[in-house]
Amino acid sequence: MAPSVWLITGASSGFGRIMAELVLANGDICIATSIDPPALADLVPKYDKEQLMLLETDVTKIQDIALAFKTAEQTYGHIDVVVNNAGVVIAAEVEGTPDVRARHMFEVNFWGSANVTREAIRFFREVNGPRRGGKLLQMTSMLAIAAWPGLSYYSVEGLTKSLVEELDPAWNIQVMMIEPGLMRTPILDSLQASRIDVHPAYVGGAADRTRLAMQPKQASGDPQKAMGFVYNVARMDKLPLHLPVGPDAIEHFKRTIDDLTKAFDEWESLASLTVFTD
Repeated sequence: MAPSVWLITGASSGFGRIMAELVLANGDICIATSIDPPALADLVPKYDKEQLMLLETDVTKIQDIALAFKTAEQTYGHIDVVVNNAGVVIAAEVEGTPDVRARHMFEVNFWGSANVTREAIRFFREVNGPRRGGKLLQMTSMLAIAAWPGLSYYSVEGLTKSLVEELDPAWNIQVMMIEPGLMRTPILDSLQASRIDVHPAYVGGAADRTRLAMQPKQASGDPQKAMGFVYNVARMDKLPLHLPVGPDAIEHFKRTIDDLTKAFDEWESLASLTVFTD
């Protein structure tokens, strides 16, 4: 089989770096984009330029994203898989999160993801065409399923779910939301380095305990195993829409299902009466 072409955002560290290494080790082609391409320089001697391309790409800049996809088209003619992975995180209470920090995270996690999503769908539809189609892997979090205190601004999945409903099945585009639990990746180190002090009203509260739980050595999730699992699922003919990764993610799924079932059981009869009767 011909190698698949993967475009990965946020490829310089963490999940993105691991996925890039898996793609390359399995003989596929990797377009590794990030705001820090030199962080991937050690891969250059191991793979020829036909298999590995490093691009400086800031997902908050639409022109950078357009250039990355255009370069991929000119070099390889198509992209099979886009891993929409670039992201940042902060931990703080809703009241204690500075606007400038929250807005920056939304620029990367929401608008950056949305920008890559739009370009990936357009590319799959108009460049690849329905015969090839494409796979869009959205890196989200278990927090999109059940929230954690102190991480209120972190995960946004609504856009992806709406997108899936909008896609024409004839385009042959598949979308998978990857929802990991707590993993021991460099993002936890960056979280400690950019720590926000506890809001005075919440000292000793649930969000403060989240800060303690997110110490790098506290995380039990192995990102190497996690991305190996994701890579294998991504190569399947049919992708699931939701992919929980890690036992804590599974627990979050179960808890959310229980909460929704309880709400359904308690309120179905009365909620169903809120319609016009004429």
